[in-house]
Amino acid sequence: MTDSCEMMEKTEEISFKRVSKDQKEAEKILRPATTFIQDAWARFKRNKLGLVGLIIIVIMLIFAIIGPMVIPYDYRSQSLDNAFKAPGAEHLMGTDNLGRDMFVRLAYGARISLACGFAASLISLGIGVIYGTISGYAGGKVDEIMMRIVDIISSIPSMLYVILLMVVLGNSLTNVFIVIGVTGWLGMARLVRGQVLSLKEREFVLAAKVSNVSNWHIMLKHLIPNAFGPIIVSMTLSIPSAIFLEASLQFLGLGISAPMPSWGGLAQEGISALRSYPYLLWFPAIFISVTILAFNFLGDALRDALDPKQN
Repeated sequence: MTDSCEMMEKTEEISFKRVSKDQKEAEKILRPATTFIQDAWARFKRNKLGLVGLIIIVIMLIFAIIGPMVIPYDYRSQSLDNAFKAPGAEHLMGTDNLGRDMFVRLAYGARISLACGFAASLISLGIGVIYGTISGYAGGKVDEIMMRIVDIISSIPSMLYVILLMVVLGNSLTNVFIVIGVTGWLGMARLVRGQVLSLKEREFVLAAKVSNVSNWHIMLKHLIPNAFGPIIVSMTLSIPSAIFLEASLQFLGLGISAPMPSWGGLAQEGISALRSYPYLLWFPAIFISVTILAFNFLGDALRDALDPKQN
């Protein structure tokens, strides 16, 4: 018995030693606890192209809001004496065939084009999220029927729907928002349905069902918030598509009515004077291209930041 006690004491002396103060400090957790949003922002800041895209979008928004206030011209004011003036000190981006200042018209065009992109994306977001969530959560025959409807609609070119609706509803800014939004929800619905199908068998959804929570509560409080990352990314990438579609409508003569300008309308007007006054096409084309590229950079960066497993 004495030998075993002595052996235990020796083992304790060998195995257990006092930890020095330096070792205690080294084992401290130095990284503070962060939320999902903070982690996503940290990952987003490491993406240089994403930051460039965000900065460009902010500049475009500032240009759209402040631009018309800075230049002492109205986008409707005409002066044939100033027609086709080249870019210079008086008119930074020149004038068009009616002597209207291109800078202020591009600023107002930014308001129309960006508003069209955001409004149409919000409309398609609302329709697509609701439709996709119901389809994925219901499953079975309901899901099958709803997805076949989406397939049928997708089989017909979206431009055909847009043209038919614009002919029926007429040329107005509100109708452009509605038509582009109503025809752009199919991709969002498929994305949300896929997310819901992967989430509805998770433990937190099963726990909500056991708690006798209604299906609408599960969809609104559990499924949609957990699919919010891919939804935001898809919405960001749909904004440039809406801007480009609005520009296409202007070329077909189905966009907003004159004299209200949009980037697509300004580009369409500039084509007729391309050989003699190329700046009338260059400036709106550059604004459209840079904005679409910026939103694509932002969307890719958000996808990597919100879902790092895809890297």
